Amino acid sequence: MNANVNEFTKELEIYCKQKGIDKVGFADLTHAKVFLASHGDAVVMGYPRAVSIGMRINDAIVDNHDPDEPRGKSLYWHHIYDVVSVSLNFVAYDVSRWLANKGWNSLPVPASMPYNLKTLQGVISHKLTAHLAGIGWIGKSCLLLTPEFGPRVSFTTVLTDAPLSVGIKKDKKCGKCTSCIDACPIGALKDVEFSVEDDVEARFDTARCSEYRGKHPCGLCVSSCPVGKNVKRR
Repeated sequence: MNANVNEFTKELEIYCKQKGIDKVGFADLTHAKVFLASHGDAVVMGYPRAVSIGMRINDAIVDNHDPDEPRGKSLYWHHIYDVVSVSLNFVAYDVSRWLANKGWNSLPVPASMPYNLKTLQGVISHKLTAHLAGIGWIGKSCLLLTPEFGPRVSFTTVLTDAPLSVGIKKDKKCGKCTSCIDACPIGALKDVEFSVEDDVEARFDTARCSEYRGKHPCGLCVSSCPVGKNVKRR
């Protein structure tokens, strides 16, 4: 059975990569469903596993954006929400169809703007799902950091009951680094390491960030992070 599960998981991983996905992992949600539902939507309670898929953000877009320009004129904002998020949504839907054709239930979760702008929450925490899948760790910025690209990856999630070989979460810490805290123009980050036991407000002032992002395409927590920055790409 394990061999069959491994083969099925590998087949799905290859399918995702063929769709242009840079990072893919598989998460067991069993022990985190209550937490995930409290930070999103109760629909996650019906699915024991998840496919976490991520697309790398173009370095030039991250490095050259102006966080003070109007959102409507921002190439950074355009690419994050009108290009990358939309692309992820199409892939997530294709992945859900692939799973359905194999006989399994699945639900693609939107990768775009959060449905709750006050708390910046979506149906599910894509970064926490990616963390559970072993793709990366959650930094002081409250962003998912991958070893290769740092926070320069956008994620979405496909919930499923399909049998999958799941990853092991990475619990790496940011240590003494305060690059994102120093870069935040409104002091929304509190220099606190991630802990699943803590509410997000222990690390991050969501209301202050939400208000600021209503006018500015910020992203300094992404561009300032040294992880994945100035790394040569093959």
